[in-house]
Amino acid sequence: MKKEPFVFPEWINELVPDDSLFARAYTDISDQNRALMKTGIARLYDWYGTRKEVSGETSLCWSGGFDTKQTFEPVDFAVVLFDGSLQSPSRLLAALTPALAAGVKTVLAARVGSSAPWRNAVLTGLELAGQELVVDMTDAQARQLFTELRETGLPGAVAVLGPKAAVIKSSELQSASRISFWRPRFSRAAVVWMDDENTFDLEALAFMHPDIIFSVFGAESPLPADNFSYEGDGFDEFLRAIMDVAYLPTRKRDQALKKAKLVLGPGQEACWVWPDLRLDHFQFHCTAWTIGV
Repeated sequence: MKKEPFVFPEWINELVPDDSLFARAYTDISDQNRALMKTGIARLYDWYGTRKEVSGETSLCWSGGFDTKQTFEPVDFAVVLFDGSLQSPSRLLAALTPALAAGVKTVLAARVGSSAPWRNAVLTGLELAGQELVVDMTDAQARQLFTELRETGLPGAVAVLGPKAAVIKSSELQSASRISFWRPRFSRAAVVWMDDENTFDLEALAFMHPDIIFSVFGAESPLPADNFSYEGDGFDEFLRAIMDVAYLPTRKRDQALKKAKLVLGPGQEACWVWPDLRLDHFQFHCTAWTIGV
């Protein structure tokens, strides 16, 4: 029997931003910057793979005298929660795209607890990714939504980006065993190594991540925004400054991998991936161990 698609509570439709906001945002973003976002989305789909088999099962007989069966299918719903402090379209899309790639039919992108205007790049990134359901909700509305989601008893997956978006605590979700919860453990800081002033497109980094503090090392280059600072030309100092994210040329990649969670090379300025966010977060898995008929 074909499963009916999940539908979020009807009241959230009142929280959808007006279409005119998306239209103005798209118009205000240059063709070049839209191309950057499209590149990031395309590479996320390459990384996760667009699923042709969205569900399946595996049955095995073991030499130990027992049988197993494993099944998987997309969760009924996915929610990406973020707050107004998240201004990066690429980091938001890196949490959203795997849900879409896993075949989840009903995905909600919800900005929580922010009265600030939307950043055009965030709205445009959501539109370019094909994300249809976007809402702006208060903390109280987010809690109400998750109370209703828990009460459905259906499998779901949640990704949380930004401190204010953590209004839904993992301890609250643990009472709903069919809802899985993921949150990155990343600082909002990155280091950049420049062999010369053209090694990285710093303007692209500034557009994609206005909320990250960039420390630039190596060759001195014009800095595009206030969240960039030049810290010197010592490579050892660069390595010591790595917290979670490093931008550096491919030939130096392995030296940074010993410390960084994410290393990005030239040409990847528009890209981001959360290394521990995998497709199976957005799948519901079942396992059976049996003996005989």
